[in-house]
Amino acid sequence: MRSTVLAGASRPAGVGITFRLGTSCPVTAGRLGGDDSFMGVVAGILAVLAGLFGAGVHAVNAAAGRALGPSFWLMELAAALAYGLAALLLRSARRIQFVLGAIALTQGLALLGSELGALTSSNWTTWLGAWLWAPGYVAIAVLLPLLLPDGYPRSRPAFVVNVAAVAAITLVWALTPYDSQDFPEALRGATNPIAVAAAAGPTAGALTGGLLGVAVLIGLVSLVTRWRAAADLERQQLKWVLVGYACTLALFGIARLLPAATIGPVAALAMLPLPIAIGIAVLRYGLWDVDVVISRALVYGGLSSLVIALYAGTVWLVGDGLGATTGTPILATTVVALAALPLRSWLQRHANRLVHGDAEEPYAVLTRLGRRLAAATTPDDLTERVLPSVVERVARSLRAARATIELRDGSVTSYGDGSAAGTTVELTYAGESLGELMVARSSEFGRHELRALDELAAQAAVAAHTVLLAREAQRAREAVVVAREEERRRLRRDLHDGVGPSLAALALHVETARDLAADDPEAARQLLDRLVPRLNAAVADVRALVHELRPPMLDELGLAAAVRELGDRLSTGTTKVRVSADEIPGLPAAVEVAAYHIAGEATGNAVRHAGAGTVAVRVCDADECVRVEVVDDGRGLPDRPRAGVGTASMRERAEELGGQLRIESGPSGTTVTALLPKGAP
Repeated sequence: MRSTVLAGASRPAGVGITFRLGTSCPVTAGRLGGDDSFMGVVAGILAVLAGLFGAGVHAVNAAAGRALGPSFWLMELAAALAYGLAALLLRSARRIQFVLGAIALTQGLALLGSELGALTSSNWTTWLGAWLWAPGYVAIAVLLPLLLPDGYPRSRPAFVVNVAAVAAITLVWALTPYDSQDFPEALRGATNPIAVAAAAGPTAGALTGGLLGVAVLIGLVSLVTRWRAAADLERQQLKWVLVGYACTLALFGIARLLPAATIGPVAALAMLPLPIAIGIAVLRYGLWDVDVVISRALVYGGLSSLVIALYAGTVWLVGDGLGATTGTPILATTVVALAALPLRSWLQRHANRLVHGDAEEPYAVLTRLGRRLAAATTPDDLTERVLPSVVERVARSLRAARATIELRDGSVTSYGDGSAAGTTVELTYAGESLGELMVARSSEFGRHELRALDELAAQAAVAAHTVLLAREAQRAREAVVVAREEERRRLRRDLHDGVGPSLAALALHVETARDLAADDPEAARQLLDRLVPRLNAAVADVRALVHELRPPMLDELGLAAAVRELGDRLSTGTTKVRVSADEIPGLPAAVEVAAYHIAGEATGNAVRHAGAGTVAVRVCDADECVRVEVVDDGRGLPDRPRAGVGTASMRERAEELGGQLRIESGPSGTTVTALLPKGAP
């Protein structure tokens, strides 16, 4: 009934199967809009229903001795169910979904038409079954290779040629007289109501056969070309599709060599490789990103099973176990209704975890990470527990082989192992780059998982920021301890090597003067006179050490007057220092010392090195900070200035109080600005 034109020759009893091929491919989602998705779903549902209804009519015909034989119904049933279910499953690939649904619908309607024709002896229903299979099968062979993977043809002229091939072959089958075909006994009395004798002639067969051959060649070249040019993931997806396509071709070739009675089962078997290949591509390589659909299928399939079991169990318990009969169905329905919603929630939660890991519930993961951050009480907790916990949570929630956080300080924290390629996300906090999160697994991430990864990366950035702050605070504390110990060492050295020996020598001279006082008072007086300058020098050394600890001017005059005195002292004949200093009461001693030293260091640098004529010093209250600003009109800093001891000292004094130092320089001078928090200890 269905092979003369497609195979290019008449065939034995059965169906033409030579080019009933199928293929599919990875789709990123050829989205035209909601209509394609809706129509694809409708076509898929109708195809499955038509196939099942046709199978039911076939059972009726078989019981009445009107069976059409497997070559007329088995392959069409397999195609209707396989492609119909594929159309329902692949809901994110809207354009491809519609094509698959349309293919399935033609097979389901062809099966139904043939079986109803045998049942009712209607010429029109038989006619529908005689040609409706053709557009779907030919489309599998010549259109799908052009439309994969995104639903859009690579070449519009090639697409037009192949659409013309589908239309021409379909038209020929719609016009072919039945007496030129080997119909089964149940359809022998049927006639084609619009038959055209030329449609069964050799010219029509040669033209359609040649057109089909060209169209198949175009489709195969397009599919192979797209496979060769595909990226890694899409290439893996297309590889499985090509394998399924090749298996289908092989099975059809085998079927052509078999007796007519065995063609149907082998042809139906030929419908399986391609759906299996699509299944492998879906589950292993994320083809068409159908995780949500799989999750829903698990939920509602499991819910249906549990509801049936619960209903049956309630009926058995109440009816057989307790002996009650009245109201048992009502009670069972009530129990099912009360249990349905909790069961659905439980199933949804576990299905999500099965399909996505914890990626379906990123906020639950974020909550756990937040609790771990809050539970960390020491820097060691943050460094040794929080980051390992973060990478473990990320790896487990996304089912990754390995998760790694590499921070900007060079530290690396990993969980898992493996050599799979990874997806890298930059960790940023308040616009500042903190490092990178790398998640590696054997399969690519779907859109849903990438959104979850973004959420997890945001929380990981908070953890990384906290860890970096803890490490910087630890380093700052260590630096303070080191600086304090270095300062103590310097004071000890100055006292031990300078003031100490001087005072010891003075003590010896005083003892000598005491011994001379009784016998030679004049010599004792002269010795004491010589000791006075040395005593004054020792006092000056002690005073200098004390001044370094805290300038006495701050205690004697206050910050504003001390800075004004500093300006007067640093002014020279060529450089005038002008000071504007506000009285700021209640400043901590550390802030006063830092402001005084920064003003002195910046002013001294301008006077000594900038060649400035004027240096303006301003100390003022800036809300929560003390602002120290030193502006000179000198030659500015070189293009590549080296940070000297003075600049480093100013920056350290500002930063150790939680403040900041900014230096701006140009041809017209340099501005040094320090902001010191007034609440600093």
